Amino acid sequence: MQPPPSPPSGRFLYRLRFEKTGSARFYSHLDMMRLYERALRRTGFPISLSAGFNPRPRITFLSALPLGVESVDEWVEIELTEAWEAEEFLKRFEGQFPDGLRVKEAAKAVGRVAAVEAEYEAELGSKTVDVAALLSRKEIPVERKTPEGPMRTVDIRPWILRVESAGGILTFAIRITDGGSARPEEVLRELGIPGTRVMRTKTVMAAKK
Repeated sequence: MQPPPSPPSGRFLYRLRFEKTGSARFYSHLDMMRLYERALRRTGFPISLSAGFNPRPRITFLSALPLGVESVDEWVEIELTEAWEAEEFLKRFEGQFPDGLRVKEAAKAVGRVAAVEAEYEAELGSKTVDVAALLSRKEIPVERKTPEGPMRTVDIRPWILRVESAGGILTFAIRITDGGSARPEEVLRELGIPGTRVMRTKTVMAAKK
């Protein structure tokens, strides 16, 4: 097996774990990029920039979190032009983000990784769901709007790994692939509980090929 790719000489890769909860769940991917760029500049980290006419900080979020979904296990990779102690990220980022965003861990990374699975949790309260009926389906077609505008049908069943319901809590896991993934709101809608507040509790990663 080939080792995961590492950044070129003169660039140092760091992987940060953070949470996105409360009102922060409504920040878009673009919002998150801007927040991290500003925080990095304010704290004085020597950011590695991309090449080209419009250089951008090398910041990569390892999984796409749907708007409105909370998470306690999000990951971002950041490249610097100098080596720093990982603990400096926690110190310097303290108080740099709005409420609901908090960096929990930081470590120097040897090679890049990719998200391959995400686990979610939702409170059902007195609601009941038929998990067995969902999992017994060979296909679960859902309608999605394409970037061009028209709707298209997507079968999300291959991406649903497991779904369980116990003690008023629904837990489910979704596979993340280069070809796509199921969205948590799609799973909830198919179970008959659209609009239920959901949180990502774990992101599983593997070495990037």
